[in-house]
Amino acid sequence: MENKTTVEKRLKTLISTKLQEIREAAGGQSLEKMAEQLNLNYTVLFHIYSGKYLPRLTTLTQILDFYNLPIEIFFKDLTNKDKATLAKNASHATLISDFDKLDKPMQASILKIVRKLNLKEKKHRYSGK
Repeated sequence: MENKTTVEKRLKTLISTKLQEIREAAGGQSLEKMAEQLNLNYTVLFHIYSGKYLPRLTTLTQILDFYNLPIEIFFKDLTNKDKATLAKNASHATLISDFDKLDKPMQASILKIVRKLNLKEKKHRYSGK
């Protein structure tokens, strides 16, 4: 499975490419004019456009609203591998967030259980069963 960095690079490239297509379809206006119309900082737009920044969802929404486009336009070319990695990362973030909401004694109990399960799994793996 691809790691998070690889997926982020692909997302930056996909979003950058789609943004370039949107700009061309809108008449090839300058990035300065595009940033002004979108009410975005030029430097931020430039870095998103060139694939250096991964934009916030609010920024994508701002762009989509201005050009009256669906959000799927940015993500329809993602591979199933990319989607699986993003889903896994989202699941991990949810798990960590839920864990952080627990009080300290409960966190300690859960960590103790997880460590025991990991030890059992390692023993099972090394025993060849």
